[in-house]
Amino acid sequence: MPNRVLLAASRSKRLESLIVSTKFTRSVADRFVAGETLEQALAAARTLRSRGMESILDYLGENVRDTDEADLAAAHYLRSLFAISSGEMDCHISVKLTQVGLDISFEDSLDRMKQICAKAQDMGTIVAIDMESREYTDRTIETYRRLRANFDNVVLCLQAYLKRTAGDVRDLLPMKPAIRICKGAYDEPSDVAFDRSATNESFKEIMSVLLETCPYTAIATHDQSLIDEAKRLSRNRQIPPSRFEFQMLYGVRRELQRKLILQGHRLRIYLPFGNQWYPYLMRRLAERPANLKFFLEAVLRG
Repeated sequence: MPNRVLLAASRSKRLESLIVSTKFTRSVADRFVAGETLEQALAAARTLRSRGMESILDYLGENVRDTDEADLAAAHYLRSLFAISSGEMDCHISVKLTQVGLDISFEDSLDRMKQICAKAQDMGTIVAIDMESREYTDRTIETYRRLRANFDNVVLCLQAYLKRTAGDVRDLLPMKPAIRICKGAYDEPSDVAFDRSATNESFKEIMSVLLETCPYTAIATHDQSLIDEAKRLSRNRQIPPSRFEFQMLYGVRRELQRKLILQGHRLRIYLPFGNQWYPYLMRRLAERPANLKFFLEAVLRG
């Protein structure tokens, strides 16, 4: 499980105000966030492509409470899709449903997602639906089901640390879903979430099913043991490279990223951008001790 103190800190508005105002924190955020503007994110995507990596753009923000904010976020994604198409890049986008108004209205958020998916389809790219905390799991899966009725360019993220996820995968399999599997980065109670060791076993079991049956699987992890298992499964089952790819976060385990590229694997980098970077940064620090060490070193340097 991620560090619960840091996850709690990610929800503190008072701490957010303090941290985002300090110069050293901004320098740390630059390690994990590709800038505050779309233009900066696209520049980072072009740099990654020159190194053999593709991208998935994530415009940071979540839990909007105002319809105008939700409309603005949807418009920003439509603009991003146009820019991706103009730049002729193999670049996806990732959307949090609470950013397009899920807390306000399920149907309205679904309508915004339909607009985004239609635009992405016209542009020949993919929309990934990010998974948030457990309160949103059912609505997120239902959104995916409804979108897949009209669009085949939608990917659903599922979290291996939730005890329900294996069952969710079984329920989705008849529709041949496109799935992004990750460990999970929210603070969930033990009655609904596995501990660290059991999460890894859950990830392996779910990944095995997805690779065997789904047309596209995104394996989103920095864990060497899980990456090695994915390689083993794909090799032993002769799964073609077109049916899966590795995904990693911007700024995390860059040496491993380069190694995967040198080995000939497909790798897509999750590229967050925007000024709402504080919750995202705290979750990244909570996930890996190495990230927290990097942060503390920056604090000491001032």
